[in-house]
Amino acid sequence: MHDAPEKLWYTEAELASLLRVHPSTVSRRVREGRLPVKPLVVGVRRVYPVAEVHRLAGLPG
Repeated sequence: MHDAPEKLWYTEAELASLLRVHPSTVSRRVREGRLPVKPLVVGVRRVYPVAEVHRLAGLPG
C-alpha cells in the first residue's frame, strides 16, 4: 500500500474551513497582518504553507 504524500500547502478555502471563516476573511486578515502567514501566489490562487499554519496554531508538524 502506498502512503499518501504529505500535504505541504492549504488552499485559501481549506485554510478558511480550518479557521471556520469565509475565504475572503482569510485574505483580509493576511492583508491586515492579523494572520501572519505569507501565501504563495500561483496564478490567481493563494496557497498557504501547512507547516507555518501548524506552527502558528501550536500544532505538531
